[in-house]
Amino acid sequence: MSFWACIVSCCLFLFTACSTDDDDSPVVPVSYTVLVYMAADNSMDSEVDYTLQELKEGMKRSGGTTVVYLDRAEESPRLFRITTEGEEIALKDYAEENSASAATLARVINDTKELAPSDKFGLVYWSHSMGWVPSGYSKDTRAATVAPSFPRTRYLGMDEHQAADAQGLTLMEIDEMAAALPDHVAEFMLFDACMMGSVEALYQLRNKCSYFIASPAEILMEADYDASGMPYSDLLPQLFGGKEELAQACQKYYNHYNGMSAKILRSATITLIDAQQLDGLYAVVDDILNNRLSVMQTLSTDGLQVYHRASLPRVFFDLDDVMKQVSTAAQYQAFETQLAQTVLYKAATAKFAGDLVLERCSGLSVYVPLSKWKDNWEYTYYFSSLEWSKVYGTD
Repeated sequence: MSFWACIVSCCLFLFTACSTDDDDSPVVPVSYTVLVYMAADNSMDSEVDYTLQELKEGMKRSGGTTVVYLDRAEESPRLFRITTEGEEIALKDYAEENSASAATLARVINDTKELAPSDKFGLVYWSHSMGWVPSGYSKDTRAATVAPSFPRTRYLGMDEHQAADAQGLTLMEIDEMAAALPDHVAEFMLFDACMMGSVEALYQLRNKCSYFIASPAEILMEADYDASGMPYSDLLPQLFGGKEELAQACQKYYNHYNGMSAKILRSATITLIDAQQLDGLYAVVDDILNNRLSVMQTLSTDGLQVYHRASLPRVFFDLDDVMKQVSTAAQYQAFETQLAQTVLYKAATAKFAGDLVLERCSGLSVYVPLSKWKDNWEYTYYFSSLEWSKVYGTD
C-alpha cells in the first residue's frame, strides 16, 4: 500500500471557511486565545528563535490572540503576547521554575486566561516527548539486560535546569498532566512534540478538549533547514477556527514536509482526533482485547507498522494494524467504522528520516504489552496508571 492511502480524502479541498494563502481578504478578529507552551529548558532551546519567528509571521494573518509561555535554557520563564505586527507584549515574568511540571502548566493556563481572556482557548504544547512512556523506566536497573533497546530519551516535557534525577532532568508524565488539567480546559490541544499520536496518551486526556492534533511518529527538529516542528507561519491562522480549519492546519503541516527538496526531510505524520469519539474507540477495542492479555503478550510483531526508527523502543505500533491481527471479521468492521469517526484527518510521508517506511498509517499508535517487557517499569506504569490498559480486563 502506498503512503497516499494514508491521506484522508474527505472534503479537505472543499473547505472555504478560512482564507487561502493567496487570499488578500482582511483578517476577521475572533475572540480566541491560543497559548503556545514552550518547555525549552533543554536541547529544544536551539529551536526557539525559529519557532518564535514562525509564530510572528503567522500572526500577521491571524484573527485571534497568540500568547507564549517560554522557558529557555539560560533565562527565567516569561509570558507574552504576540501582536499582529510581530511584536512581543510582556504579560508576566516568572522566577526560575520547572516547566516540565503539570502544576506549572495548569497555572500558566490560568494566568493566560486571566491576562488574555477570550471566548475560546486552545493549547499548543511544544517540547520533547515520548508519548505515554514514563520517565521512570530509564532508572530500571534491569533495563540493560531485559530491554537494551530502551534509550534514555524524551518524554512529555523536559526541564534540565530543575535536576530531579541522575540525568539532571525533570520530566512530566501523561497521567500527571491529565490529573492537573481541568476537564474541557481547551477547544483543542496541539502537541508539537514527538510520539503524541498515541491512543493511550490521548485517551488519558480525552476529557480535556474537543480535538487533538498530534504526530504518532517523531517530529523533526532542524531549524536550519526550515524543518522544525509546526510551520506556524502557514498554519497558525487555522488554529483560531473549528474542526475544518484544524484539518487544514494538519494538511499544511503535511504539505510543508512532503514538499521538502531534501528527501530525508520529507518526514511527517499528523492526525486530527475527535476527543469525544475516543470512548467509542475504547469500547470497540475493549470488545476485541478484553481478557486477552496473554494473546497480546505473545503476539508476533514482525511485519507490524511501527512509528519509530531503530534507535527508539519498539513500543509504538499502528493501532489499525494491530487490531487487524487480533480481530474477527465482524469485530474489525466495527473497529474500522469507529476509527473513521475518531480520526478526522491523517497523513504520512512515504518515509521518515529516510529509513522508517510508513506503508500503513491509521493516525494512532498503540502499545503491545509483550511478555518480554514485564520486568520493565514502563510495563508496570502502563497497567497501573493508564486508563486505556483496562481494555485487557482481567485475563
